[in-house]
Amino acid sequence: MDLDKTNEIIDHLFRQRAGQMVSLLSRIFGIDKLELIEDAVQEAMIAAMRKWPFGVPENPSAWLIQTARNKVIDELRRAGKSVGLETEESFELADTASTTPDKHLSPIGDDELRMIFACCSPAVAADSRVALTLKIVGGFSVPEIARAFLSNDEAIAKMLTRAKKRLREDTRFPELPPSRELLERLDAVLRVLYLMFNEGFGATAGDDLVRRELCFEAIRLAEMLLRSPETSTPRVQALAALFCFQAARLPARTNEAGELVLLEDQDRSRWDMRLAERGLEHFRLSARGDERTEYHLESEIAGVYTLAPSFAETDWPRILACYDELQQRRYSDVVELNRLIVLSRIEGVGQALSELDARFADGRFDRFYLYQITRGHFLAEAGRAAEAEAAFTTALSLTDNTVIRRSLIERIARLAS
Repeated sequence: MDLDKTNEIIDHLFRQRAGQMVSLLSRIFGIDKLELIEDAVQEAMIAAMRKWPFGVPENPSAWLIQTARNKVIDELRRAGKSVGLETEESFELADTASTTPDKHLSPIGDDELRMIFACCSPAVAADSRVALTLKIVGGFSVPEIARAFLSNDEAIAKMLTRAKKRLREDTRFPELPPSRELLERLDAVLRVLYLMFNEGFGATAGDDLVRRELCFEAIRLAEMLLRSPETSTPRVQALAALFCFQAARLPARTNEAGELVLLEDQDRSRWDMRLAERGLEHFRLSARGDERTEYHLESEIAGVYTLAPSFAETDWPRILACYDELQQRRYSDVVELNRLIVLSRIEGVGQALSELDARFADGRFDRFYLYQITRGHFLAEAGRAAEAEAAFTTALSLTDNTVIRRSLIERIARLAS
């Protein structure tokens, strides 16, 4: 087989199966052998790259699982440790993992579900949960995680070492938490996925505005939760809807040069409407029951934006009502900025600017780049070019994202001319 094609298959399988393999083997061998298992999975992938150019196995996933399993056993025996393992069970699970359709919850998916809850255990520091989930469940490498969060490899490696130590001490794995604790832990899991998606959708720094791999990993994990009766709840449906609606617009958020394209200027024919329809189905399912969470409100906002026939036909009053309800539930300065942008479409930029200046008169947001961008936009719309230029210049000094910086430089140049 062509080498490039073989490597493409292996890369795809690694993304799709690495976390599942680690989760499965951790249940069989024990979470205390996590690092040995991760090494074995990596070695199985390397073995595939070496052998598969001469012929890809009929069942690639089963081959990878079996190879990784054998490497764990060999290493344990080399260390003089006994292996209490049902070999037939391993064969059976490996086969099930690769033949069960994705739409059904297979045993390997169940293991992955357990692992994501373990990664979001209260024992693991909150700021480490996203990185740990990406590493173990998502199959991301340390350099990939470091790039995603604009850190360095050494810092991420140290964070993961500490987090894994706490994870190994979670003696309940592979059991899911009891029902009541499961629902409490679910909120932490959803928060991790929310942060993961947000960092992918609007990177806070670096050369890229969008990191698609983070967005689609968050979608994959959210939809995995929906395949389990214990975690298929309206709020998870709402979060999945939010992710799908937002991700549907990703193809048009930047142009071919990697430059930011504002929503009103985006080519809607480039939007992924199949993903939007998937979001709509999740949104419909989220309406079952009496629950109406912040995720419901945010997904409704994203849905209105994505499903509007054009920017001019956007249902601004409906979006404003959702933002008003969000603010009544739990006030957020960032949400307020978004609310005021929508208000400017209804009441005019003068009203929005007046409310913005009144709300943030204490200067607490002066060093936040999104505040300065919002204020600069309102000032430019109001014809106050010099003040708008000053706001955009301040914003430029407050962000490290290359794409946003280029956009600001262009806006400043237009105002100056």
